[in-house]
Amino acid sequence: MSSRIKLDVILIVLFFIVSCSYNPQSNKENSSFLPRATGENNEMLIVMDSSKFKGKIGRELVDTYGGFLEGLPQPESRFDLIHIKPRNFNSILKHAKNIVVAFTLEGKSLDSEILRKNFNSESLDKIKTDSSLFYFPRRDQYAKGQTILYLFSKTDKDLHEKIKKNKLAILKYFEDELKKRVDRKIFSKMEKNISDKLYEDHQIKIKIPFGYDLAKNSISKIRNFFWLRHLDPEFEKNIFLYYEDYEESQLKNFYDVFNTDNPNITRIRNKISKLFLKDSENSKIYMSIQDVFPINSKKINFKGNSAIESVGLWKLSDISAGGPFKSIIIYDSNKKRVYYLEGYVYAPGSKKRNLMQEISSILMTFEI
Repeated sequence: MSSRIKLDVILIVLFFIVSCSYNPQSNKENSSFLPRATGENNEMLIVMDSSKFKGKIGRELVDTYGGFLEGLPQPESRFDLIHIKPRNFNSILKHAKNIVVAFTLEGKSLDSEILRKNFNSESLDKIKTDSSLFYFPRRDQYAKGQTILYLFSKTDKDLHEKIKKNKLAILKYFEDELKKRVDRKIFSKMEKNISDKLYEDHQIKIKIPFGYDLAKNSISKIRNFFWLRHLDPEFEKNIFLYYEDYEESQLKNFYDVFNTDNPNITRIRNKISKLFLKDSENSKIYMSIQDVFPINSKKINFKGNSAIESVGLWKLSDISAGGPFKSIIIYDSNKKRVYYLEGYVYAPGSKKRNLMQEISSILMTFEI
């Protein structure tokens, strides 16, 4: 989010906290007396007039929050959306974790009037005269751990254009809150002994949630590797790290990855797999990358280091298993060392979105 958008949000919040009568006793009491927000982390209520939800505004919101995630074998949306008519937005629904409330000054339907009546005349006049105002966030308004975003404008056309233009910013608002919830859940209890062991052996830091085991740990002068596994009857979660000194690299493809506009990690990933991720009973079987869907790779800055982030699908070379993965290749210019960090899941017959969100949270705790 740009600095201007941040400033706009602050000004909008200050204005509406003072002048908006949409106040379900949200700040008259200490938030500790509020009930806990309910529902799943990825569930989102969209509260707006039915005709507007079926129109361009609603379609833009569905595209923003309900778009399919990259790198999953089955179509899974970012958020599970539920449209709620304002007249049905009762005290139970108001406890949801993620809520978007959208309205404009156009339309005379009952639901449009219900939304507008929650704002005083000064607020409505401000929306009518100041086209720069179109959204403001609220947290813990009806329940603890809740995130609400109000979207508004004078006309339907104007609100649609503003949502479309600021799509990434209003999406990031909820994605950041989602990550915080996932982090609180998975890192409430951790495998500190394993983290300490990996720091001692590899001089890296990574948070490891409870339930993971250190399946493999290899240290040498040429190449180094460790593999973490969390086995469950319904699924399997895995994290592994491979690294080597860049100047003595046995994987020449690392140079190509960092010096091309379209990085391809396939050869690197296959080489690592053949070295460390082979079937224990049949060494000819190893983890490879599915070519049914393309790998989506992009250059990023990972905590001050040049990096390549990729999402895609993996498979065993005999096609007996597969699933989604996320990897980050990191170049440490100080140590002249390159790291290949990856997380992947195996959950046949189950959805993978939530599992991969946990994997992503773990990867982001990695520190050199």
